[in-house]
Amino acid sequence: MLKAREILRLKYEAKLSLRNIGRAVNCGKSTVSELLKRAERVGITWPIELTDKQLMSALYPPVKREESPPEPDMEYIFYEMKKKNVTLLLLWEEYKEKHPDGIMYTQFCDRYRKFKNLNHISLHKEHKAGEEIEVDWAGSTMVYTDPGTGEERTAYIFVSVLPASSYPFVYAYGDMKMSNWIDAHVRAFEYYGGVPMITIPDNTKTAVAAPDIVDPVLNKSYHEMAKHYRTTLVPARAAKPKDKAADENMVGIVSRRIIAPLRNRQFFSLDEINKAIKEQLEKLVHRPFQKRKGNRQTAFEKIDKPCLQPLPKTKYEYAEWLEARIQSNYHVEHNGFFYSCHYSYANQRCSIRVTSRMIEVYVGIERIAVHPKNYNEYQRYVTLPEHMPEEHKAVSGLSSERFLSWAENVGPNTRQLIENILEGIRYPIQAYRACLGIMRLGKSYSVELMEKASREAIEKNICSYKYLNIILKQIANKPVGAEENIIHHGNIRGCQAYQGGGIRA
Repeated sequence: MLKAREILRLKYEAKLSLRNIGRAVNCGKSTVSELLKRAERVGITWPIELTDKQLMSALYPPVKREESPPEPDMEYIFYEMKKKNVTLLLLWEEYKEKHPDGIMYTQFCDRYRKFKNLNHISLHKEHKAGEEIEVDWAGSTMVYTDPGTGEERTAYIFVSVLPASSYPFVYAYGDMKMSNWIDAHVRAFEYYGGVPMITIPDNTKTAVAAPDIVDPVLNKSYHEMAKHYRTTLVPARAAKPKDKAADENMVGIVSRRIIAPLRNRQFFSLDEINKAIKEQLEKLVHRPFQKRKGNRQTAFEKIDKPCLQPLPKTKYEYAEWLEARIQSNYHVEHNGFFYSCHYSYANQRCSIRVTSRMIEVYVGIERIAVHPKNYNEYQRYVTLPEHMPEEHKAVSGLSSERFLSWAENVGPNTRQLIENILEGIRYPIQAYRACLGIMRLGKSYSVELMEKASREAIEKNICSYKYLNIILKQIANKPVGAEENIIHHGNIRGCQAYQGGGIRA
C-alpha cells in the first residue's frame, strides 16, 4: 500500500508519466496503469485519507481469479544454466513436473533466449532535458589543515550532474553524513536554479536504508527532502554504474580537472576549499567541448535550464527521523530531553522528526505531538497540560511560589500561615496537599474570615490545614453579635489552683 500511495502521489501531485512512475517505484508501466485505473474506478485521488486496510479493500476487492499457465522463473533458469551438465530440456522437464499446465518446450526456449539477450545488451541512454540529476560522492578526496591543532583533515567531494547538458555541481564537506548529503542536494538545486523531475543517487547508506534490486527502502529524511522539492528518487542498482553513467563520468572529470589541479595547494578550512573548487568549476563549465560546439554552460542554458521545475517558495529545513518508544510516563526522549505526548499513546512505538527548532512525534502517519526544541539542561521535561490525565493535572505545576503568591492576594496573615506550613517541613513538597486544602477553604470563606482564622492559628502556633478548618467552622457558626461573658462563681477554680501540680482545698 505504500507503493500504491506513492504511485497516486506521483500521478496527481508530481504529474509524472506512467514510465517515470514505474521507474520511481520499481514496477512496470502496465502495473502503474492498472493501479491508476482501479483508483479511478472507485474515485480515489491524491491526497488519500484512507487507512492501508481501507485502501487495499477499495483497490483490490475480492474477485474470482482466472487460472493462467504459470510463467517460468527466468532468472533462476539463467543461473542454473551456468552449472555443469544442466540443460534447458532438464529445466523444462522440472518446470512441467511442478506445473503440468505450463508452457511448452518451444515457448520455454524462446523466453530463455529473449531473457539472455536482454541481459547482455548495453543500451545507449538518451537523456531528456531537465528530467534527471545524478548524484554521488567522488572517490577522490582533498585535505586541509586545522589551524588550531595542525591536524590534517579530510574533505569529501559531492558531485552532481544534469546528464542532458553534462552540467556539474561540486561542493566539499567534512563528512558524508545525512545532514551534509541533504545540504548538498539543496545547494545543487539552488545552483541550477530549478529541480529535475528525477534524482538518481547511488546505493549509499545516506540514500538507501535497505538496498534491494526490486524495491529498495529509501532513507526517510532523504525521501522527505525529495517530496519538498517535488523530485522522484530512483536509486541506481548496486554494482551497476551504468545506471548513472553520466555522474560516474563526471566524477572522473572532476577528479582530473578540479581535484588534481588543487593537489599542491594548502588549505586551512572547508570554506577555502570550496572557494577554490568554485573557481575551477567555473573554468570547467566554460571549457569548450571537443566534439561539438559550445560548452557546458551554453548547453545548460539552452537544454536543461528551461525545462527544470521551479524551486519551492521555502528552502528545505533538514529533519532527522528517529525511531523511539513513548515511555510509560507518556514522554519520549531525545538527547536527554523528554517531550510529552497524549497519555493514551504510552508504551507505543513512534517516529520522531527532529529539526533545529522543533520536535514532532508521529505514530504511523499521524502527528500526535509537536514541541519547540528544548535546550534548558535544568528543566529536561517539557509537558503540555492537554497531554496529562485528569488525576495528574491536579498535582502538576505545584510549587511553593504558587501557594505564597495566592496567599499574598488573600492577606498577610494567610501568607504567614502558608509560609509557616512550608518552613515547618523538611521537604516543602510534603506540605503541598495541606496548602491545596487551604486554597480550597479560600473558595468557601471570605477574605476576612481567612485572615482572622490565620491570625488565631499563628498566635497559638498551630499552623495546619486541620486546625484552620476547625477555627473557620467555629467562627462561621458563631451567632452574629454574640459576646463571651465571663461567669463569676465561688466554686470556680482560678489559675492558681494548678500551680505546682496541686489543687487547693
